[in-house]
Amino acid sequence: MGVLSLLYRPSEFLALLKLKKKIQEWKQRSAMQERDADWEFCYDMLNKVSRSFAIVIEQLGDELRNAICVFYLVLRGLDTVEDDMAIDAETKARLLLSFHESIECEGFTLSYGYKDEKVLLEKFDCVVRAYLTLKPSYRAVIRDITQRMAEGMHKFTVMKVETTQDYDLYCHYVAGLVGIGLSKMFVASGLEDDILTQSETNSNHMGLFLQKTNIIRDFLEDHEDVNEETGVRRVFWPKEIWGLYTDSLQNFTYGKNETQAVACLNHMVADALRHLPYCIEYLSNIKDYQNFLFCAIPQVMAAHTLSLCYANPAVFKGKIRKNLGECRNVQPVKIRKGLSAKLMLETVSMESALDIFEDVIDSISDRVSPSDPTSREMWKSIQAVRDLVIMGRNDAHSCKGVEPRWWEDTIKSSVTAIHDFTPVLISMLIINSLVVDFAMVVGWEWWSKTVVQAGPWHSVVTLWCLFFYSWSLSCLLRGSYAGLTCGALIHLTWSFIELGLGFRQGMMHLDIMAEVVPKCLASGCLLVCSRRAAFRKLTPSHEIKVLRLKAL
Repeated sequence: MGVLSLLYRPSEFLALLKLKKKIQEWKQRSAMQERDADWEFCYDMLNKVSRSFAIVIEQLGDELRNAICVFYLVLRGLDTVEDDMAIDAETKARLLLSFHESIECEGFTLSYGYKDEKVLLEKFDCVVRAYLTLKPSYRAVIRDITQRMAEGMHKFTVMKVETTQDYDLYCHYVAGLVGIGLSKMFVASGLEDDILTQSETNSNHMGLFLQKTNIIRDFLEDHEDVNEETGVRRVFWPKEIWGLYTDSLQNFTYGKNETQAVACLNHMVADALRHLPYCIEYLSNIKDYQNFLFCAIPQVMAAHTLSLCYANPAVFKGKIRKNLGECRNVQPVKIRKGLSAKLMLETVSMESALDIFEDVIDSISDRVSPSDPTSREMWKSIQAVRDLVIMGRNDAHSCKGVEPRWWEDTIKSSVTAIHDFTPVLISMLIINSLVVDFAMVVGWEWWSKTVVQAGPWHSVVTLWCLFFYSWSLSCLLRGSYAGLTCGALIHLTWSFIELGLGFRQGMMHLDIMAEVVPKCLASGCLLVCSRRAAFRKLTPSHEIKVLRLKAL
């Protein structure tokens, strides 16, 4: 299915090939750095425990690349201890609270977790030795963030996520602190101004946005991960939100109570989306190109994942596989590999990131139902992002010393107008084809007393037009643009053939134009619609259900 999907979307297939080549270039540049066995282990494990983050880490400069690689592995080791449901509470508390001290001791290893994470902890002494070779400023950041994160994780081993405030606090400990630590490393490297560390707010929101997106996407996997001894489930959705829709999250699993489940899901997405404006502000303050890619690419991917989750009941479905205590959803909701590659390649500047964020917001706004209980909050978040995108574009232009280009706004507004006008045009052409052309095919020219039987070519063209216009209108109304580009090109080809035959048969120029121009206009409008929607249509796989719940 994946191969067929790539063949169906050739632009994504090309993006995958280009990304593969770019990743090879990054790895080759990274491999030029002299490494001993410990560093070889670190980068090998980095690629195994997190391929997505490994890609953006590899493209960094040598000094930051090493520091952030170790930073990630240390926190991944800490997270593995916290995630292991088989560790008793007392042992887990001791391991978490002493982890920041243990990384200072050569020979420190553990034997917890599963698969690659287990290997990481069993050979953690390699990470420790690599950590000890870093500059003191980097080590201080890693130790401080590890200690603060461990204290937060320990706090939530006994504390449940009940309120949205608890939810924000948990995400701060496990992800917001990562953003804060990274900002300190950027400044310590001398590549960024200290504006990134003057306030921890934006750095924290960067982490919260990523973490909340993962928590939303991984609902089923977390819910089905049960401690066999205590029966405790890993639940991170705050009861303050899900309690509005059900008495137990068990009622949402595997397609049960789908309407309420989707309403709760949309509430969670609306909560996560409020962090995006802070992320945009943070990205606008980054100067170094490689640092920008490192920060922007995960945010762009998270934004698209969040859009994919919105109003999508598949979040509550899937196929859970448990192996040696590890719980995994092998059919998760995730964006296509080709689209991921496309996003990574297109995220090259603040302006391109703003364009992608705007596409995400447009995609979500197209699916907001007025009857959704949180539609008002969602529209507020959408408008906040849109306002910041406009401000960001203006700032980007002013930084370049040029005025905003009027023709860009003109083109964008024209495309929007075409998108709105096309269904009306297609409807009028269907009526014209039925009332005039089809009437000629069946020999009923109601506007003339003279009956002229249409030729076979005219009959074929008429039937094709009726089929194509009806199908195109259906695609536009359903928001399904698959094949629309191909169909529009075929229709345009038919129109030019008809134009040539008309001239050959000696038809009046005015008659030919009256036949061909509307068809060419329709083809052009459909091509514009298909291009505009190709990037925005992230969730064609699920229908948007009208939520018949009492507004909150």
